[in-house]
Amino acid sequence: MLAQRNSPLRLRFADGELTVSARTQDVGEASESLPVAYTGEPLEIGFNADFLRDGLESVTGDELVLKLISPLRPAVMTSPGDDFTYLIMPIRLAG
Repeated sequence: MLAQRNSPLRLRFADGELTVSARTQDVGEASESLPVAYTGEPLEIGFNADFLRDGLESVTGDELVLKLISPLRPAVMTSPGDDFTYLIMPIRLAG
């Protein structure tokens, strides 16, 4: 992914799909979609790529649960069957 320090990763959740994208001035944009167990209204949230990676790398199991309320509220990352809990603050997305 071409995310640089100041550009947030943009996560867009829609029915059964997550699209992760990054836009970097003077470099361009990249995105990747993958299937996820998500139902509900579409939600777009931004995170610091380093902080998100730290949480993902801390998961020991094969499954991850990301609990989201809104794009401006903290998210909680957990791993079923594990005592792991990771709180991550979102970044306000422009446009």
